Amino acid sequence: MFTVLVANPKGGAGKTTVATNLAAYLAGKRQRVVILDMDRQRSAARWLGRRPRGFPEVRGALPDTDPKIIRDYAPQWLIVDAPAGLHGHALAEMVKVADAVLVPVATSSFDFEATADFVSELTALKPVKDGKRALAIVGSKVDGRTIAASDLDAFLAPLSLDVLTHIRDSQLYVHAARDGLSIFDQPRSRAEDAWGDWPPILHWLQTAVAAKSHRP
Repeated sequence: MFTVLVANPKGGAGKTTVATNLAAYLAGKRQRVVILDMDRQRSAARWLGRRPRGFPEVRGALPDTDPKIIRDYAPQWLIVDAPAGLHGHALAEMVKVADAVLVPVATSSFDFEATADFVSELTALKPVKDGKRALAIVGSKVDGRTIAASDLDAFLAPLSLDVLTHIRDSQLYVHAARDGLSIFDQPRSRAEDAWGDWPPILHWLQTAVAAKSHRP
């Protein structure tokens, strides 16, 4: 099982959007996927509750779910939607059991400041510092036509991390979430432009999986 921690200490950064769309993409590739919803708002769990039958299956878990239920399903992927405000010992413990950490960051100065502190804390953790945990940043809810998008790039530039892609600010995500779907459950004619933001994330994951397989 490969575990992806999707984390940012600030609410509204796009964690659940990234987690649910990533989970649905993997499920669409005939992978067994579980989303562990650690956030108090339970947005990912509610998304699963709205998910229609007939679409690729994503299973859900909560912090109090019996771990045996997850083990018996034998998922190939565990996507963890981390709680807002994650830091300190709780962050260290989550990173310890994750294989990769994906940090969405939205285009506001408040998000930049919170993310800068969070990244500093993350990169100081031994598994990350030793290169044993893949770590990357994704621009979230980005309108490429705005100054905010340029500000995001300027903020991310000095960080010694992979900045994978910008996920566009699109009502397609809003409408899909409302219906328990992802952009990858949408027809090509409607969602192809949005799909184009995701290949860098998927390539990063493939690289991280390969690195784990070669790890002693």
